[in-house]
Amino acid sequence: MKIKFTFGPYGYEVVIGSITEQDYNKYSQDNDSLRDAVSGFEENSDLKEWSDMDDIAHNYGPVVEEEGTEQYLKISNETNEEIIKIPLTLNEIKKNSLNIIEDIKHSVEHDLSEKFYFYGQSGEKGEWENLDQLFEVDKFKPSEFNLHIADLDGLKIIYAISHMQNEKKILNVESSNPNFQNFEVRMGDNV
Repeated sequence: MKIKFTFGPYGYEVVIGSITEQDYNKYSQDNDSLRDAVSGFEENSDLKEWSDMDDIAHNYGPVVEEEGTEQYLKISNETNEEIIKIPLTLNEIKKNSLNIIEDIKHSVEHDLSEKFYFYGQSGEKGEWENLDQLFEVDKFKPSEFNLHIADLDGLKIIYAISHMQNEKKILNVESSNPNFQNFEVRMGDNV
């Protein structure tokens, strides 16, 4: 039996990157200039394009919500027969015996506390899947599957799936449609 995971309908590409105190001071009160600088609209920008400012983190995937949401997780077999369909919330994931592994965590309270940093996100509508890397199992057992979560300064996204202790399979997006961008410069609590 081959297993496919499908998540949707909203997700993000998120980057976190180091900046200088001078960059922070220049852009913290001028979001329009920051957007121009990291979007490639400004010639001779002192910052890289936003998706390249990723020396701390660069992850991509569907958003995990706390409660009531239109976000979903669908698990099906190779003939698209639905095995599970649930809201994409931490409680529903746990209730259905899937494992949550938060193996990437960056936050202003911890590793970012003494840094000036760029936080960029591009929201997209689509479906994230393991389409090219289906899991082959004799029988589907939810407790054997791990959903890998990146907590990126408070935004939790699922970026990969693994079966038991096997290699992570990074999610791919189908019908991606960027519809939201947010760029910020931030400062840690202990700077």
